[in-house]
Amino acid sequence: MKYLPTFILLVFTFSLTSSEIHARQQVTFNVNLKPQLEDSIFIPGRDQLQLVGDFQPINTARPYFLTDTEPVDSVYSVTINFPGRFRNRTLTYNFEMTINFIKQTEDLERQLQLPVGEMSLDALYFNAFAW
Repeated sequence: MKYLPTFILLVFTFSLTSSEIHARQQVTFNVNLKPQLEDSIFIPGRDQLQLVGDFQPINTARPYFLTDTEPVDSVYSVTINFPGRFRNRTLTYNFEMTINFIKQTEDLERQLQLPVGEMSLDALYFNAFAW
């Protein structure tokens, strides 16, 4: 009976650690394609916009394509659930656009520190960087 408080404390500590490890970070990536759509550079239904990066699941063979759920706003989005083990690590990522079967990658890499919980990024322009 004298070890019961210690056992309870260990179980409680393990459950907190376990839940923190398995917590997911959900990030919604958004890209505003208004300039490409207005200039008919990007043709919906033919061309694709993909997210690529250095952490699972976006560095696997399964592609993550951004879609425009509200065609009025020209914003393409995809929501990714990252494993909890990447919490507070810096994700390096880019957007790749395939236009008429030709792949275009952004000139610079983007970076994001993965949060705990959910985050929706601002709708950036493809290959545009503000300093």
